[in-house]
Amino acid sequence: MVSTRSGSSRLPEGVEKDDNRIIVVVTGANSGFGLGICEQLLYNLSLPPGTPIPISTPQLTALPPSLRSTFNPDADSKPTEEIPDAPPTLTLILACRSRSKAELAREILLEKHEKDLAARRKRGEAERIGWKEGLRIVWEGVDLDNPGGGNGVLGFCERVKLKYPHITTLYLNAGMGAFSGLDWIAFFKQNVMEGLPHAQSRPYYNYEIKGAMSADGERGLVWGTNVLAPYIMVRELITLLRRSPESLPFPPRIVYTSSVTSAFDKLSSSPLDDYQLISYEKSYSASKLMGDLIMTQFDREYGDPQQEGERPVRVFTADPGCVCTNFFAGGMGMILWWANVKFFFYWLSFYLCRLLGSEDHPVYADQGALPILYAASIPDKYLEPAAKNPAQRFAVISRRWGDTKVGYEEVDNWEAGEELGKGFVEACEAHRKEFRRREGLE
Repeated sequence: MVSTRSGSSRLPEGVEKDDNRIIVVVTGANSGFGLGICEQLLYNLSLPPGTPIPISTPQLTALPPSLRSTFNPDADSKPTEEIPDAPPTLTLILACRSRSKAELAREILLEKHEKDLAARRKRGEAERIGWKEGLRIVWEGVDLDNPGGGNGVLGFCERVKLKYPHITTLYLNAGMGAFSGLDWIAFFKQNVMEGLPHAQSRPYYNYEIKGAMSADGERGLVWGTNVLAPYIMVRELITLLRRSPESLPFPPRIVYTSSVTSAFDKLSSSPLDDYQLISYEKSYSASKLMGDLIMTQFDREYGDPQQEGERPVRVFTADPGCVCTNFFAGGMGMILWWANVKFFFYWLSFYLCRLLGSEDHPVYADQGALPILYAASIPDKYLEPAAKNPAQRFAVISRRWGDTKVGYEEVDNWEAGEELGKGFVEACEAHRKEFRRREGLE
């Protein structure tokens, strides 16, 4: 077990307890899945007292095989939690680099949320008194490419520790790929040979920049953003998660946004020799598999604590499938009108995939966010314990006409990758300690 030396169970001076407040951190909250996560949280947690919370509904498709025989569709296919009589308030922390983009995201969220509330009033549904007065949507700047510095990952974590009494859920959603364009010949070939749904979910036609480095030139860019930054956040913020009040509807959880392309065969034959992925022709999928294996180690460590009285914090990964975001904008071209045309066909191809029966194409970010929300909210009785299976992963199951479901998976080859996962943890820990030393935190 790694000692973080980065937190205390006692609240810092000036921070007051707020036991009836759900505090959520969402990285990459200004667009895509991050925005979808926030939309779903606002919708689910703004319901009046006594109302079942939809995201807490167990799904047979999301249960581990060992638990499916005990599932009673009549009794278990209902929300497990409801808004209590003293309903909790919500703080949404939008953790992203750009203040202006975060402020725009906040406006988008509030505008959509107001429309949802107006629709409820129109249907004659009861209104939650005091909800909007207690709601806080705040920006906390973080540059995931930079472990140190004021807006770097460590600086972000230090600010959060000094400003908030606890964290209920940490959504490690932000990610990036060094995408530079499309191999159009390979694009058409894969679509013809393998079919549209497979080619549009597991592409090999994206160009990625080999050897892309961080802004300071010290680390592999994709590894630093998708692997090291989430690792540091978990280690630094675990104390705040353990402080989450037990009276809240949901236990403390950490959810890492993975990818449908995350697979063991994306790693090289000697992964620990180039764990920063600098020599990889395609680094994105490999980085997501690394993240999955590290989260497996975290679930084993934090989900099954060895110290008496230490609160467990489960750590899961989730595959949200393929939705239309600006994620691949680097390969869409710089001319705005042409980029918009290509984006339309990008959306259309995903929609066609769903109509053709693909389970990997929910198309819309709020639907892709459902397995991420499920992982954070489902009660422990519908999960295998961390000591038995620390590699549970939840995946989107899109349906032709909507009605998105959540499926159960496991991190690819996690048992064979156990030692690799430990090696990746050791490598990340060495970097975390070095940057803590540089920042004067050790």
